[in-house]
Amino acid sequence: MGEHDDRIFMKRFSGIIVGLIIVTVLIIVIAVGTDNTEPGANPSRAALAEERVAPVGAVRTELPESAMPVAVAANEPAAAGAETQEIDGSAIYATVCQACHMTGAAGAPIPGSDAWNERAAKGLDGLAANAISGIGAMPPKGGRMDLSDDEIRAAVGFMLEQ
Repeated sequence: MGEHDDRIFMKRFSGIIVGLIIVTVLIIVIAVGTDNTEPGANPSRAALAEERVAPVGAVRTELPESAMPVAVAANEPAAAGAETQEIDGSAIYATVCQACHMTGAAGAPIPGSDAWNERAAKGLDGLAANAISGIGAMPPKGGRMDLSDDEIRAAVGFMLEQ
């Protein structure tokens, strides 16, 4: 077992490596050559791709139609002097205020609690002013700058009734 055996081994080993490289190149050429479809040719492929890149969730910032004035709910500009539906403070409370004021998060007073009753002594105007401008950890308008002052006042009024 000398140099002669080593040469034979190296020849066979080199042949096997070269053969594997040739097979790999052939597989790559076949794989690339057979995928000649246009990206839009297969609708199910496009649908699957859209599904994979679709967002997982969405943030809803609009109010339910029951809380919107009639003209806004119908996506029509309000006519001058036209009557609009009364603002639903309970819907605004449910979509904006309830998350903190139901749990007491960040020190938000829970309606009906002693802390709320102390604040309720300020009256609707005082509480609405605080809610509009923000107080403590609460951002202005509860973080919903798209709400009007009247909508905030309606939500505060609903909370005072609790």
